[in-house]
Amino acid sequence: MIPDEPFNFNYFGASSSFNAHEARLRHLFQQDAMPTLEVGRHLLSVCPVCKQPWYKVGRSEYPRLTPEQLTFLGAVVQVDIQALYLLPKALCTICSTLHLGGMFSAEVYPHHWGFRFLWESVSPRRIKLLAMVCRGEGLTLDALLQIIPEAFAEPLGEMRSLPTWLEMCPSPETIQAFTDEQSQQLAQRCPPGSAVDGSLCQWRGYAWETSCPPLGDDALVSLAVAIPTLTLPPFDSLHVGWRVLPCWSKP
Repeated sequence: MIPDEPFNFNYFGASSSFNAHEARLRHLFQQDAMPTLEVGRHLLSVCPVCKQPWYKVGRSEYPRLTPEQLTFLGAVVQVDIQALYLLPKALCTICSTLHLGGMFSAEVYPHHWGFRFLWESVSPRRIKLLAMVCRGEGLTLDALLQIIPEAFAEPLGEMRSLPTWLEMCPSPETIQAFTDEQSQQLAQRCPPGSAVDGSLCQWRGYAWETSCPPLGDDALVSLAVAIPTLTLPPFDSLHVGWRVLPCWSKP
C-alpha cells in the first residue's frame, strides 16, 4: 500500500523548519537522550514494518524522511545512516495507522518501572485510549501521574509481554475512579485533545493495584479514555476497548 519511493510526508526541506532550534544543539545531543523544551526526546528510529527510518521530537513525528533529512539527522544525532539496523525499532505513524487503526505509541517510566501506552484513533471520533502500568508497592495514582515517561528506544520484543498481559488480565475486584483533579493532572502531561465539534475532551478512567508478572512485582495499573463529557464510562467498556484493538504485538 506504500510505494518504495513514497510521497514526502514532511512538507519542508532539511534546511527549513525541519532544522529546528533543538536540532541545532549538537553538542547536547545523544541518540537516546536529547533534551527539548517540551516533555519528550529526539529519537531517530526504524519502523519494523516498512523498514524506513523516521524521526520523533517531542510530540511531533516525521515519517518517510527524505535522503537530505536523513543525512542531516544522522549528523545531528551522530549515528551511521548506512547502518540503520542498529537504530531502535518503533512503528512509524503511517504503519501504525494502517495496521492498528490509529497511532500507537509507547513510553517507558524511569528505571524501567513500567510503561505508558497511548492509542489515538484516526477515525472522525478522535478517540484516545491510555494505559499506564508502573511497578511500586504503595504507589498512588497521584504519584503515578507526576512521573514523566520517556520515549521508548528498545527493540519491540521487550515491550510485547506487557500489552499482552494487559489485554488478558482479569477485571479487578477493587478499582479507583479518577477524580476531577487527577484528570486535570493527566491532561497536563498528556493533552486529551478535542472532539469533532471542537469541544475539549477530558481524561476519565480507573486505577487498581495488582500483581504484574511482566514487571516482576506489584504494580499500579490505570486505563483512561479522552471524552468530551463528564460521564465516567463503565470500567468494562474501557477494558474491552484495549482487548479489541488490533494486535499491537504482531506488526
